[in-house]
Amino acid sequence: MRSDRELLRLMALIAALTIAARSVNYMVQSTVPPLARELGFTPSLIGALAAVGAAGQLLGSSVINVVFGAPLRRRALTASAVAVPPTLVGFWLSAHLAGYVVWVATFLSGLSFGVIMPNLINLASARPEHAERLLAVYALSLSVSLVVGPAYETAVLARYGYGEVFLFFLPLAIALAALSSKVPIMGSKPSDLGAAYRAALSSKGLASAALAITSYNIPFIALVNYLTIYASEQLGLTRSAAYSLYLPFFAASMSTRLYMFLRPVKDVHKAFAASVALTLLGLSALYAARDYYLLVAAMALLGVPHGSVFTLSTIMIARTTHLDERNAVNSLFSSYLVVLGMAVPPALGAVAELWGYEAMWLLQAPLVATVSAVFFTLFGKTEEFKRPI
Repeated sequence: MRSDRELLRLMALIAALTIAARSVNYMVQSTVPPLARELGFTPSLIGALAAVGAAGQLLGSSVINVVFGAPLRRRALTASAVAVPPTLVGFWLSAHLAGYVVWVATFLSGLSFGVIMPNLINLASARPEHAERLLAVYALSLSVSLVVGPAYETAVLARYGYGEVFLFFLPLAIALAALSSKVPIMGSKPSDLGAAYRAALSSKGLASAALAITSYNIPFIALVNYLTIYASEQLGLTRSAAYSLYLPFFAASMSTRLYMFLRPVKDVHKAFAASVALTLLGLSALYAARDYYLLVAAMALLGVPHGSVFTLSTIMIARTTHLDERNAVNSLFSSYLVVLGMAVPPALGAVAELWGYEAMWLLQAPLVATVSAVFFTLFGKTEEFKRPI
């Protein structure tokens, strides 16, 4: 009975921390670009700003969380969580007093969440015998936060500006800071970190997962950084209506992940092919949409591969790696996602600045098709992807 109560408390802690952390983190990622636009930033500068945040995240996730031992990681986690509320205030100050502060706040936010988020994933290791159930709680909490957070911000934007949004998320940031001291620090530094990562670099799971996630993350990065600006400037939507477009997107994503949880994937190739097809269809609909309801339909379409491709990438890693190498592969995979977050926004911003947002949406379709074709060329006959482990 006591063990069951402890498990329930751990589940509640994972849910509370994940919803608070991811809600605030996504709010920052998706609100800083339109705020920067109002401060006079060009699309290229907005892309550079996103890259600065990703650089901070890379430092936190790939250096601090890898190199530091448990005692220092504990201090780093607590300091990162405590830094989030004043960072939100910094964003508000950048909107009203000093625009340059947004650069500093963006880097600090990326650094903080680069430390925080990997430690939340590791919470499942606190009870290894219940790891899959705890990971399911974590994944579902991520999806809930990406519905609740945007819904809350949509309501806030109906009456206030982008700068004020950061203050409205302070209660969640304070809750995150208060709960951070309860997070157990899991894992230890490997005896031969270099050898583990060298082996991971040659992993079939890492290469296949990286190609798969690239096919979707390029459009997703574009949506996070430029959707609200495009919807407001090109289509004339209000702040609230533009931001509300994320609601059907994340609702479809959450439904997809729930479906994949209830009916686990057997053939990865077929599931990924369907995801690519929906991505291309959604991008075409987004390019053609000229009113709010068509945009909603396009975002709902794009939400399905958002829910499926990341899950499929983790399945690819799980089916092609051994347990003793999986931590290194997952770490490199997470780092690759951050590198994409650094490289893609400036490139997309340059395209939007030179040829317009329509060209930016249009360019992504051949990129998605090309990366997907490379995936099927290299891994289309991989036996592990045709059957569950």
